[in-house]
Order: sequence, then C-alpha cells, then structure tokens
Amino acid sequence: MPAPFELQSVVHLVRPAGRTAHDLDQLRQGIADSSPETLFYHSLQHQLRQPTVEELHPADFTGWVNGVVQDRETAERIAFAIEQRGGSPDELRDALLEVLDAIPPRTRVQRDSPEDGDFVFLDMESVLVATGRECHDTGELIGHLGDVNPAALFYHLIQQPWLSPGAPSLIAWTREVGDERLAQVLEQSVRSGRPLEAVRRSIVRRWRRSTLGRRLAAAARVPEDDRREQGRRAVASFVRRMTTPTETTDDARHR
Repeated sequence: MPAPFELQSVVHLVRPAGRTAHDLDQLRQGIADSSPETLFYHSLQHQLRQPTVEELHPADFTGWVNGVVQDRETAERIAFAIEQRGGSPDELRDALLEVLDAIPPRTRVQRDSPEDGDFVFLDMESVLVATGRECHDTGELIGHLGDVNPAALFYHLIQQPWLSPGAPSLIAWTREVGDERLAQVLEQSVRSGRPLEAVRRSIVRRWRRSTLGRRLAAAARVPEDDRREQGRRAVASFVRRMTTPTETTDDARHR
C-alpha cells in the first residue's frame, strides 16, 4: 500500500525577468529566452489568480496581443497553442514560437503596442506551504479537495506536473492506490482549462457519480438501526449549515 499523500499549497513570489516587449518581434525573442517559470506564469498561472470567476480570463500572452497590440487573429492562435500544446515548457515554447514565426519579421515589428503598453516579462519563484492534510485513500482525498485552498488544487494538478514532473504526483498516487477512474477524472479536469472552483466541483461530482454503485451496495449491508442513525446525523449537519450565519461559514472555509 502506498504511503499517505500529503497535500501542499503554494505561494508565488513574482519579480521582473528583465525583459519587455514593444511588438510581436520582441515578444517572440522574449519567449525564446524565457525560463520555464516565466512561460508558466504568463501562460498557465492565471488560473490561480481568480479561482472563482465564472469564465477564465485569457492568459497574459493572449490578453496582451489581443487587447494591447489588437491582433485578434494572432491572439486566438496563441490561446490555441497554450491549450493544445501546453503540456511542458519545451512543447509550449515551440508552439508559441511557431505561431509568431508564421508572421513575417517586418510585420511582427509593425504590430506593436502604444506608448507605455509594453509587455513586461515576469519570473516566478514557488514557496510550498503545508496544508496539514494527509490522504490515506481516495475517499479521504476527495474530502480534502473539497475544502482546501484553491492553491493546493492548482499546485498538485497543474503546476507540479508541468514544472516538476519528477516529483511525487497526486495523480500517480491515485493510480497507485488503485483508483484509475479518479486518476482519469483528475487528468481530464486539468485539461479542461476552467476556473479552479469549477474544476473542484467537477472532480467531486464526477467521483461521487462513479462510486454511487459501490456506496449503495455498502449501504445495503449496513444494519437498519445504523442507517437511521446516519440519516439523523446527516439531517442535523444540514440544519447546522442552514442556520449558521454566512459570515461564519465563509470564515471557516478560508481558515
């Protein structure tokens, strides 16, 4: 049996990388010279900045090309490259350079930003933070994923596989404990490119659906008196949630 998996959260320390881009040609050069952390920050880290939005905002490269340079076609191609070929630093860099290399050099220079609209490349350093949550099985994992800080979800499902593929992986651990179906759910949720809270809800909902048969079979084996007691506890828990002030509930969720 694999060892318990400890969930971790992450904080990002961001600083200028020392490069700016005034036009698409300089953007191309900046991407070619960027570290994996810089590529990650400007292409994928935006999922963490506003985890509860209904619709995910565009990645930094996409947003600048579309909104500042006002080259919608190139912005759409950059967004597609990030979505379809963002699985690793080298793959993403190659995909972005292919998009920009398809534009003639002279045209890349002409597609520029207004004064004070230059793109500022940023670098990122990660600091891991313990959550105090340890998972012994996938049922416990789902319980923890339901209420941990969104940064923990982001780190284990998006950042760690991308920046540190050799480190202990939550998805690999899920497979080691024998839950291939949940591992696939986690992988599909990552590829969805949705806001983190939507990803969280999807994971919990799909896991519950996938285990409904097993839970019904297990419940059928529970003595009648125990089932009645479980029902009373469930009702009492629901009543407590309904009668707890919203402010208290929100505070508890973020502690």
